[in-house]
Amino acid sequence: MYVMGTAGHVDHGKSSLVLALSGIDPDRLPEEKERGLTIDLGFAWMTTNSGLTIGIVDVPGHERFVKNMIAGVGAIDFVLFVVAADDGWMPQSTEHLAILKYLNVKRGLVAVTKKALADPDWLQLVIDDVRQKTADTFLRGAPIIAVDSLSGDGIDELKSAIDQIVQDLPPSPDIGKPRLYIDRAFTIAGRGAVVTGTLTGGTLNSGQNLRIVPGDLRARVRELQMHGKPAETAAPGQRVAVNLAGIETGDLHRGQCLVAESDAATVDRLWASVNILVEAAQPLKAERTVLVMLGTAEPEASAYPIEPTVISPGGEGLVELRLSAPIKARLGDHFVLRWPTPQVTIGGGTVLDVGGTRHLKRDPQFIALLQRRRDGSLQTYCETEIAKTGYARHAGFLDHAPYSHEHVLAALHELEQSGRILLTPGWILDLASIEHVRARVHAVLATAHRERPSVAGINLAHLAEQIGIESEAMAELTRLLEAEGAIARTSDAYHLPSHQAQLPPEWSDESQQLWRALTKDVFQPPLRNDLEALSANGRAIVGYWVSTQKVVAIGGGVIFPTETFSDIRQRVVTHFTKAQELSAAELRDMLGTTRKYAVPILEALDREGVTRRVGDVRVRGEQG
Repeated sequence: MYVMGTAGHVDHGKSSLVLALSGIDPDRLPEEKERGLTIDLGFAWMTTNSGLTIGIVDVPGHERFVKNMIAGVGAIDFVLFVVAADDGWMPQSTEHLAILKYLNVKRGLVAVTKKALADPDWLQLVIDDVRQKTADTFLRGAPIIAVDSLSGDGIDELKSAIDQIVQDLPPSPDIGKPRLYIDRAFTIAGRGAVVTGTLTGGTLNSGQNLRIVPGDLRARVRELQMHGKPAETAAPGQRVAVNLAGIETGDLHRGQCLVAESDAATVDRLWASVNILVEAAQPLKAERTVLVMLGTAEPEASAYPIEPTVISPGGEGLVELRLSAPIKARLGDHFVLRWPTPQVTIGGGTVLDVGGTRHLKRDPQFIALLQRRRDGSLQTYCETEIAKTGYARHAGFLDHAPYSHEHVLAALHELEQSGRILLTPGWILDLASIEHVRARVHAVLATAHRERPSVAGINLAHLAEQIGIESEAMAELTRLLEAEGAIARTSDAYHLPSHQAQLPPEWSDESQQLWRALTKDVFQPPLRNDLEALSANGRAIVGYWVSTQKVVAIGGGVIFPTETFSDIRQRVVTHFTKAQELSAAELRDMLGTTRKYAVPILEALDREGVTRRVGDVRVRGEQG
């Protein structure tokens, strides 16, 4: 199914032409019928000569309602561009054509209306002028057909031309990510809230649960209608009316978006490639407020040109757009830029990246990444997304791209086979970045070993902080580096394979003094902080003992020599050969210690699985 949109100057007969083609008057508002002026979007459908039914979006032509026009043509498949024979090409004709270009409309045809009001010579002049005005646009070579909507002259020829375009159009892609930007929301008595829009990206089904974004709104599809008829399923490329259950009409408005429950993420920041019209009165500079017309949304945004830092009329460049409200945007989306006051179109562009609060706009690598994304290919999206940090999670990877999850996964496997990336169960790793990480890890560990030779190594969180990588990704990378022998691990400390923690010889006396203090009362040793305070290098010495597993820190500040804690563990295991339960008091008496030590010992044995707590006592654990 396909959708045709109208475009053209005010009072050039767009609505009358839709009525002649479809038999449906798209002007639905009383004031539109009273004034004979289209104010808001109108909708109809027609059957082509070959029997295909296509949706029609009729748009207002008056300059005051251009934002309504943009909301209507954001998801059309082709345009019926209208120029009146008596007026010829007019200012809104130029603006509408520019808008269509920015929204990436690539197919269409031209109807020269009001044929009866022009003599043959004038009519030919108008047709020639239209051909000249469209010569450098997507309408170059498009059919130009003169019609009279009242008499029907030329309508059959126009229908045939429309049919030919439809026959040549590719099907609307189904990427498993349905998105329906709302262009109308109203109430039907007895049925509740209804919204309409052009469905893209995936299917909707009766009974399906949806999210309405922005906002945390949820609803269920009660009924679907296309062209006035109920349906169980709506496919991409169709005009759809969706009757929603579980939500009030007052919570719905143009600019919101219906999406699948798993695809509800919105963004308040865009990075885009933009073109500024030659006719724009002013250049686009930093912090200028613009309207971003994407789908049916039209949030204000602060614009920050990146490259160049000022985009002159007729120029193009990269821009960061900080939106005043979140929207549902994807890579490759096309949009129109307008000044908010006065509301005039100044240009348009294509979304190259989306995000939250990232501040990379002046990073040359990020600029190069954005430049690469102009081609819009899946492979480029994959490569550049991974290149941002050198790694990415599988979950949610490129959910904001205009490709299906299956196509994304296939592209990742191709990149892996080419030796560009490595796929692990949870992560996507850039092999070039792994080389960089390997070098950084080696440098960080070498420095740590040199500065603190008594410490076995660095724990994962500290290492991730030093390298500048999130901990979960660092864990995946350290597994790889450890497997290949680039690093080693002792307990929870990562270190270079050649490193062996050792105390400086001059600390020998202090070390012996502290060891005597620790082992003087074997089951009631000093707490760690108290022991470390006994000498100038006490903290480093005790840390060395812990990292080399000479002592065990069991929690609560309690530490034991490793051999002592092994003895305690064995005593507990032996106890369970004679008894079913063990209380803290029994352990206290067994060791001749105090509750201050008995409770942390039992909690540590619980963690090991040697014991298991049941109420106020312990029973044998799985490892007991």
